[in-house]
Amino acid sequence: MEQIKRELKYKLDNIRDVWNHFILKYDFLQKKIKFTSEVKTNYFGDMLGYFLDSFDIIFDDREAKSHSDRFSNQISLLQSIYVQQDFVEEFLSIFNIPINKRDLRKDSNYSINRDIRNELVGHPIKKYKEKFISSCLFGYNGGNDKIIYLRYHKDNNYKFELMEFQISDIIIRHSNFLNTYFDKILAKLKHILDAYRKEIEKVEKLIDNKDFSEIIKNVSVYYESIFEDDFIYDEESLLKIYSRKEEHPRNQNLIDKFYKDLRASLKEKKEYSIKLFEPRKKIINSEIEKPIFNVKIKFVDFSTQAPTENIEIPLTFDRELGKLATRRDRENFDFFSGCLRSKCSDNQLVLDELEHMKLNIYNDIEYYSAYRLICSELNEDD
Repeated sequence: MEQIKRELKYKLDNIRDVWNHFILKYDFLQKKIKFTSEVKTNYFGDMLGYFLDSFDIIFDDREAKSHSDRFSNQISLLQSIYVQQDFVEEFLSIFNIPINKRDLRKDSNYSINRDIRNELVGHPIKKYKEKFISSCLFGYNGGNDKIIYLRYHKDNNYKFELMEFQISDIIIRHSNFLNTYFDKILAKLKHILDAYRKEIEKVEKLIDNKDFSEIIKNVSVYYESIFEDDFIYDEESLLKIYSRKEEHPRNQNLIDKFYKDLRASLKEKKEYSIKLFEPRKKIINSEIEKPIFNVKIKFVDFSTQAPTENIEIPLTFDRELGKLATRRDRENFDFFSGCLRSKCSDNQLVLDELEHMKLNIYNDIEYYSAYRLICSELNEDD
C-alpha cells in the first residue's frame, strides 16, 4: 500500500505544482479552466492540503485494540474515501473535464465504496417520509482486515443480511479510482501547458524582433509573472526607463537586466512545464550504490600545525546590498550605504550611484536603477 500511496501523492503533487506555478500566475491559463471568483480564493489549495492529509488515513495500517478502535478506523477510512471522491468531482469541474456525478456512478471503483459509506456511515438508519427503509450497523465479529455490518433493507423484505467487505479491496478500488481521474486531470493540464508553452516561444521570438513596447505588451498578456521579479519590473516603470536609456548607463543596465531575466525565466518555465510530465524515475534498490566503509581515515592534530599567515579574505557586498534593496528609512540607508562606501572607496561609479540613491530614496525608478547598476558593477546581480 505504501507504494500505491507514493504514486498517488506524486500525481497529486504534479497537479498542485501546475496549479501553484502556472495557473495561479497566468491569466492565459486561468481562462482555460473554470477559474471562478470562488476558485480565486484558493479553496482549491485547501482541498489539496486536505487531500494529502487524508492519504495517511486511507493507506496506513492502524492498530485496533478494541471494537471502538476498529469502528473508528473503519469510519475514518470510509469517510476519507468519500471526501476524496467529492474532491475529485470538484477537480474535474474546475478543470473543465466533462465528467459529472452520474458518470462517476457508472465506475464501480467509485460506486461500490460510496454505497458502503452511505449505508454504514451516512445513513445507518434510513427513513423516507417516516417510512423505514433500512438499517445498517457495524458487526462485532469482524477483524481488522474487513468491514462487516448487519443490514435490513426493504428491498430484501427486511431480511437479515451480513455484509462483508475486505478493506484491501476497498482501498484498491479507491486507488484505481484516483489513478483513473488523476490521469485524466494531468492529461488535461498537459494539454493546457503544451498550448501555453507555444505562447512562451512566441514571446521569446519577439525579444529579438520587436520594439520594447510590443514586447512589454505581449509579456503582460502571456507572462505577467516577470513583473514580480524586481521592484521596478512593472509596465509603466519599464517603459519610462526604456525611453530614457540613452540618458545614463543605469537605465540601459536596467533594460539589459530585464531582457536577461526575461529570457532566463521563459527558458526555465518552458523546461519546467516539460519536466512536470516526464515519466517518474523508479529507484531499484539493487542499483543503489552501497557505501564503502573500508576507507582509511587519517586524523590530523592541528595543534602541531604552524599558523597560516596572510590569508586573504574575499571582499563581499551581499549584506549591504541586501539591506539597501529593502530600505527605506534614512538612518538605515546612511548606515549600510556608508559600509558599502568604505568597501568601495576607490570605485567612483559605486560612490556616484550611492549618492544618486540617497538623493532619490523615495523615487522607485531612480533608486532601484542606480541600485541595479551598483550590483552589476560589483558582479552581485542575480
